Amino acid sequence: MAKEPGKEIKHTREDTEQPLVLPGIHRYQFFSNLKDRGWTMNLDRVALFGVVAALLATILKPLARGNPATIYCYECRACYATQDRCPVGIFFQAELAVAARVGDYDRFIRNGGLKCIRCGNCQSYCVQYLPLPQMFGAMQEDTREAIRRKLAPRYVLARAMREGLVGKEFIDDVVKALG
Repeated sequence: MAKEPGKEIKHTREDTEQPLVLPGIHRYQFFSNLKDRGWTMNLDRVALFGVVAALLATILKPLARGNPATIYCYECRACYATQDRCPVGIFFQAELAVAARVGDYDRFIRNGGLKCIRCGNCQSYCVQYLPLPQMFGAMQEDTREAIRRKLAPRYVLARAMREGLVGKEFIDDVVKALG
């Protein structure tokens, strides 16, 4: 397009005002002059609220359930070294700790939480020195109450009975829930 004599093209933005990307090369920031910039701040606030809410739920749920020590388990899985020393053959103790933190009955039962005898062998491997037997005991009582109130899924209980994942102190509750 040829420049007409007497008419100058006016730029709304000067190249010298733009930040340098490389020497002599400027980057245009098309979104820096938008009038609705407030939306970005609001979206940031919503995202931050979501992150804070998730963190609070991670902390408040174990506190409300009466099992606050589960907050400190950072799932290093050092307790997995107990596998050959666990008298009832629980392989994944960290899974029990996580299930206790979030109140997941299915995960707790599936990983043998109801057959734990709280002997403390796994506690010696914990790098956080968490009271694992007390944590598992509290979750066992929560699970027992959930079984009595019919909150634990029947198929989970049936599978646990079939696979021998229920300890002798919980068999009566499970059989009553299944019957």
